[in-house]
Formats: sequence, C-alpha cells, structure tokens
Amino acid sequence: MDRRQRFKKHDWLISKTQSILEHYSCPESCNASCCKTHIIDFRRKEYERILKNVDKESANILKSNAVKSELEGCYKAIVGNCPLLINSKCRIYDNRPEACRSFPFVIIPDEEAGFGLTLLLCPMSVNIIQDYAQWYESVNSTMHSRLNALYEQYKNIDKNNDFCIEMKEHNLDSFIEFLEKR
Repeated sequence: MDRRQRFKKHDWLISKTQSILEHYSCPESCNASCCKTHIIDFRRKEYERILKNVDKESANILKSNAVKSELEGCYKAIVGNCPLLINSKCRIYDNRPEACRSFPFVIIPDEEAGFGLTLLLCPMSVNIIQDYAQWYESVNSTMHSRLNALYEQYKNIDKNNDFCIEMKEHNLDSFIEFLEKR
C-alpha cells in the first residue's frame, strides 16, 4: 500500500469512527482515564494548529510536556497523564487532537492492511460493545455470543485497562446503518 492509499484509508477510518461516535457520549461518571493512561500522538500540522488555536497558557503547557513521538508519521506525543486535563475535563476540548476525538477507537498502523481499527475499553466503549454484539446477532451468532459475553464481563468497569477488540472494516458501514436505525 503506497503512502497516498495509506492516508486515504486512514481518513476513511477516521470518518467511520466519527460516524459511530455520533451515537455515543462519555458518561458523566467517566474519570477521563483515557487522558491518564494513553499516549496521545500528534502529527506536525495538527500540533501546530492546536498551538495556534488555544490560549497561551494551554499552548505553553502543551509545549513543555510534549516529547518526540515514537510512532512513525507523528511529530510529538503526550505520554501518561495529560497535563491539559483539569478536574477530569480537557482544557482544550474544542481543539483536542484527532487521537482524543476518536477515542476509544485507535487506528493502528499495519504493514499489510495499512491500518487496523481497535476499540479500547472505557465506560463509553462498553456501550459500543453491547451495540456491536446486538448488530452481530443477525450476522454471526458465534460472534454475537462472544461479544455479549465481553459486554457482561466488562459492563461494570470503573477504569480503563488493557482490554481491546478489533473492529472489522467490512462491518463498519453496516454497523453504522444499524446505529442510525435505532
């Protein structure tokens, strides 16, 4: 897959995650564990855009806490507890990076496929897993049973952990249609 195809696929996956996320929101009980335990990677243009569009104090916080990213194609990263999180609220929410906008989905580079889509466990993703299991009921009873069991196991989570599931690209459009019909 050449560079142009990779960018096109990445953009396609971002649009699909955003279409899914339109149907969900973080519950009030969420303690923003995603901002406390994950790496937030920035591409150069995104990093510069954010610096231009946030208040001076937030820009200074970001500059003093961002380190060189280890992820190919990314410029800077925030590792661990995000310094822009105050009382479990993001101080640059309207200007937050793509990684934050698409969480709990993570688009992971893949040598052969270009990218893979993973859903990390958080209070919101538990609801996505429940709906994904419900959607699978008409498609594949074995997957429906597995996802339903995962939902039952994790529905009472109170913090993020290392659990994740892969979302199949060929299912995304049908799953989005399912969500829109509810």
